[in-house]
Amino acid sequence: MYLDRQGLLTSKVVVSIPINLNSRQEISSALTDKYGMDYLLMGRVFQATKTNQSCAIDLSNRPHVWEIGSSAQISPSLLEQINSHQRVIQLSSDDSGYNTCLKIAKFTQVFLDIGGIAATVESAGISHEKQKWLANYNSEDVFDIYSLFVALVEGDDNYHSCGMHNFGKADVAMDISEEIALAIYVMNVFNYYRLTESPILQDGHTFQPDIESPTYQIKWTEYDQYQADSLLYNPYGKWHLSRLRN
Repeated sequence: MYLDRQGLLTSKVVVSIPINLNSRQEISSALTDKYGMDYLLMGRVFQATKTNQSCAIDLSNRPHVWEIGSSAQISPSLLEQINSHQRVIQLSSDDSGYNTCLKIAKFTQVFLDIGGIAATVESAGISHEKQKWLANYNSEDVFDIYSLFVALVEGDDNYHSCGMHNFGKADVAMDISEEIALAIYVMNVFNYYRLTESPILQDGHTFQPDIESPTYQIKWTEYDQYQADSLLYNPYGKWHLSRLRN
């Protein structure tokens, strides 16, 4: 069963930040100028000295083409600016979970404040403008953090979320026959419910987002939306919600 296997599975949280700084030395100097000794860049480790929290960091000038997808929050004008960036900073953690996402969200804010242009959660396929990330990263509202790390996707044969593995959770999927606005609402409520309540779910359980909405029966399946070696793949699977008919 899904919950029995969850402890054996792993996933990685990855965020990329294009930045208009030329070199590692310029990035280190900008960190010191802005934050003093609050953050250290040591080899491939980025660390907050006050909390000892850290993550892996990769500084690259490799080509990195950003595209506007169905879940992206990037305007075409900003996209042009992003694709002329000088460097890409990639932050990653081999741990998943809500606290890990909070840590990566904070670290991303640090680099946005020293010249970062925008942020893409590579492990969800969702991009955000700088202002959106800075408005959400430190929020006490779980939904604000969730919206940074999870995308909702209209596929060929279903609607599904992508990125719940960043929180150590299965994603959700619904039949493509559902009206899209309802599907978005139901999937968001279902994911939010699991982040805030951590219920024990089993095949055959039912879910109703509110008393006026339809009731859905849930079933766990493998996450077959992406290949297993993709950052978008969810090793925790997905919960498929099927509407119960009266």
